Amino acid sequence: MNRRQFIKYLTAMGATAILPLHSSLYAAKRHPKVMVLGIDGMDVRLTRQFLSKGLLPNIQKLIKNGAMTPMQTSMPPQSPVAWSNVTTGAPPGMHGIYDFIHRDPETMAPYLSTSEVTPPKRVLHIADYRIPLSAGDTRLLRKGKPFWEALGQREIPTTIFKMPANFPCQSNTSVNMVSGMGTPDLRGGYGSYTLVTTSAEKNNLSGGRRISIQFSQGRADVRLPGPANSLRDGSPESHVPLTIWRDKHNPVARIRLQDNELVLKQGEWSGWQEIAFPMMGQLISVKGICKILIKQVHPDFSMYISPININPAAPSLPIAYPESYAEKLTRQVGMFYTQGFPEDTKALSDGILSEDQYLELADQVFDERERLLDFELDRFSKIRSGMLFFYFSSLDQNTHMYWRMMDDANPLYSQEMAAKYGDTILSYYLRVDRIIQKIMDQIDTRDPDTTLLIMSDHGFGAFNRQVNLNTWLHEKGYLSLNGRINQVAGKDGYFQKVDWKRTAAYNVGINCIYLNREQREANGIVTNGQANSLLKMLSKDLKALRDPETGDNAVSRIRIIPPEEQQRHPDAPDIIVGWNEGYRNSWKSILGSFESEIFKDNTDKWSGDHCMDPAFVPALLISNHKLSKTSPSLCDIGPTILDRFAIQPGADMTGTSLFKG
Repeated sequence: MNRRQFIKYLTAMGATAILPLHSSLYAAKRHPKVMVLGIDGMDVRLTRQFLSKGLLPNIQKLIKNGAMTPMQTSMPPQSPVAWSNVTTGAPPGMHGIYDFIHRDPETMAPYLSTSEVTPPKRVLHIADYRIPLSAGDTRLLRKGKPFWEALGQREIPTTIFKMPANFPCQSNTSVNMVSGMGTPDLRGGYGSYTLVTTSAEKNNLSGGRRISIQFSQGRADVRLPGPANSLRDGSPESHVPLTIWRDKHNPVARIRLQDNELVLKQGEWSGWQEIAFPMMGQLISVKGICKILIKQVHPDFSMYISPININPAAPSLPIAYPESYAEKLTRQVGMFYTQGFPEDTKALSDGILSEDQYLELADQVFDERERLLDFELDRFSKIRSGMLFFYFSSLDQNTHMYWRMMDDANPLYSQEMAAKYGDTILSYYLRVDRIIQKIMDQIDTRDPDTTLLIMSDHGFGAFNRQVNLNTWLHEKGYLSLNGRINQVAGKDGYFQKVDWKRTAAYNVGINCIYLNREQREANGIVTNGQANSLLKMLSKDLKALRDPETGDNAVSRIRIIPPEEQQRHPDAPDIIVGWNEGYRNSWKSILGSFESEIFKDNTDKWSGDHCMDPAFVPALLISNHKLSKTSPSLCDIGPTILDRFAIQPGADMTGTSLFKG
């Protein structure tokens, strides 16, 4: 049959027969490509505001033929929770992540909710060394199957770059991954900087450590601390030598950090410096990277050293899968931040970095991430079919820190500072818009087989007033102390002087309240029979909690975790608190400390937040195609990606495709 005969045959079959056949042929030729650009913290209200002023032309161009809509975020709208909804296509009841911090009910000790690192169980002692006879373990605590496993099993080219709550990177498929939020620095924390200084001024450093030095004949020798050495008895801190020569007359210093030597002027940043911390002489070392800023040379010397990141070219923990993927990125693009939160917000809050120094570092972070995107976009544009997820943290971290510059109700707001830094958040929206232009230049967004989704995990609101939940629980009689609250108020102790035998409820984390349950908590007193009435009473009291200064309610929404969900996740909280806009749990209450007052102003530069009632901070979704679903949620993203590749979502996924109404 030639082409003419074939068309004649189809015509004879009639239009109703032709269409299915045509669709079948078309489907057989499909080569779906899906790109998801994750912009943490991109806010619906701010985006609409900037669009209305014509400031985001590329987003405007994209939504002209596609769509933009608010998207239901998680409860609570914390990033580890929200991105786990995306990853698994289901809410916390399935993946088991409820907060940045959970607690072990048996020991009451707090722990990071997304991952756990445990040392080897068997070791051989030789002198003061501990030789491991079994491997230690780094475990991802998020339950559920991530959407990319189904892609990898079908050998669909897939890259997942910096998905939050995905450390350690684990897979048995061909997926390329680098871990994101939740990845520790080399010292094991979320990012701890070092200040080296001659100044006698004692800063209250909440996110770093201070090393005091003195110069002798223009030279100072110190030791830069690194990770704990688990190969030695007592796991002492490792270190590398650091020598500083200060020019007598000029604002210049020469630095020798292990084998690296560099000269920096006052105010100048170094590039990435490679360090190797010896664990067993020169035989075994742990490798890291850091950046240096000479803050001041005279009269006092002051030098900032960034958190020491895991070296991606020789990772000591599973930050990438396969490991060769991180090595390849390093060869092609250069060293890059591996810690979960690259922007050093603590150094800004502590006053160690000035506004300009912080923003210079924030720009370096964005530039570095953009270079990595360029590399991945180039690869993605050359494949016929595949999936790319790429994540930016900058908008989220900088909105946290610069909300105070555009909100005159914030305790730190000043017209003078607002005049200088009031457009900081806008500047990052403009950078995101330029990123979208770059993507649209490289992939054909008009192709029906190509799907581009730009999404955030939550929006943003003001954080002007702190509420100490543990102090409130104490004042309401739910939590008892051995002594008066003034004895523990303002101190950093974890549940210091708490009388657990007379305590019914306590708070750990930003949004979670736990009952002190019998047969669950180590010193539990609340029976199953008492739990329901206690939860109802707590909910009623929380909803009635008013700020005496403003008269506003501090709590807008409550979620009580049902018993079946608690059975599935024994570390789940009993209540999730949805804060009213402008309010959030206090910094001290999050880790079990008390203050003399329930309410106080938030005077931290961390002035914008999203850990509130999800209705105030919806996520944002932008698509190059029209959407069929009218009320999308984060749980729909994973099933949508699978649907574009004609893969049925897993049984645990509660979301559905955005393109099927």
